Amino acid sequence: MKTMRIAVLLSFSLWGASLPLQACSYDGQFNNPFKESFPGALDIAIATQEAVSEKQLEHLQLLDGAQGLRRVSWWLTLMAKQNTTALESVSYIYLVDSHLWSKVSEGQRVEIHVSPAEGAESRDSQVLLLSEAALQAIVNEQVDLKEALDLGIAQYAS
Repeated sequence: MKTMRIAVLLSFSLWGASLPLQACSYDGQFNNPFKESFPGALDIAIATQEAVSEKQLEHLQLLDGAQGLRRVSWWLTLMAKQNTTALESVSYIYLVDSHLWSKVSEGQRVEIHVSPAEGAESRDSQVLLLSEAALQAIVNEQVDLKEALDLGIAQYAS
């Protein structure tokens, strides 16, 4: 019986160690919302809260799991099409509230849910940080990308 307990504990330990280190919130795993996972992410989160409080942005209805990932994937695809020129130098898009990484490829094609280890930390890569509320506002043309940058709800980082 004792051997069985040890085996079960070891199995859970190995399973937990195999989980992605930078899982997004759509993976169904708990993320600490106060953890700044990329430099500048906390600033974007705070600026977004202020913009929502001041009615500069609409409050975003949260969706979990596959529904949320589908919605944000669609928004990222639309934003890439709407902002082709502004995103020419961007290699990655990071959604700070869901910890979701996406890679912008040539032709403004967006690969959703990639690992940040694929090169986002490279000095040659430029990352666009923004919140889902900012993404929604950009896609719905309530603000453009320049206004989002001015409001502090989006930011370029290297």
